[in-house]
Amino acid sequence: MQVISKLFGILLIFQTSTVFSQPKNAIKLDIHSPIARTISLSYERGFGDKYSIGLSALYTDQSITFSSSYLSRVAVTPEFRYYMGNATSMNGFYLSSFLRYQYLEAIQMNYLYDALTNNYYEYYDTKSLHTGGLGMALGFHKVFDKHISIDGHLGTIWNTGDQRISQNTPWIQEPNYIFRPYVGYFIKSGLSVGFAF
Repeated sequence: MQVISKLFGILLIFQTSTVFSQPKNAIKLDIHSPIARTISLSYERGFGDKYSIGLSALYTDQSITFSSSYLSRVAVTPEFRYYMGNATSMNGFYLSSFLRYQYLEAIQMNYLYDALTNNYYEYYDTKSLHTGGLGMALGFHKVFDKHISIDGHLGTIWNTGDQRISQNTPWIQEPNYIFRPYVGYFIKSGLSVGFAF
């Protein structure tokens, strides 16, 4: 009888740990970034009761933006998350801080006036830029049915590269305006769906 009781106790402990164990990993795809012709993929790893670390990467193809004819960018973002209140790691509201490295390349169409022929000519100017940034965000992450991960966040980020005056040509104001809004301050948001395991 004691052997049966012990076996039943071990089985109960195993079943309880299986039912209440939460996934500690998630791979997620941002579903709202394709609106801006961007693909963004992220990985999150939970540790402890309240923390997680993550790494995301994105790519934007050459598309029309606010201030340049074409723009492409690649960005990598390491992130640390603290799950607040009664939330547990990878489940609930969180506050995150992150760093970002990005490479941008813009192709801008310009016009040149020829006074001799009284005509305007089109030409393309290509410019590239490496930037670093940091930011914070508030978000909510939930895992449904043990494997379905839904994660949304909203925050702000500051990236280097928002020059006001060119060092080489001081008469040119805001030489990096073609890279906006990805230099200086801008809003960072995301809504991701993925697989937790």
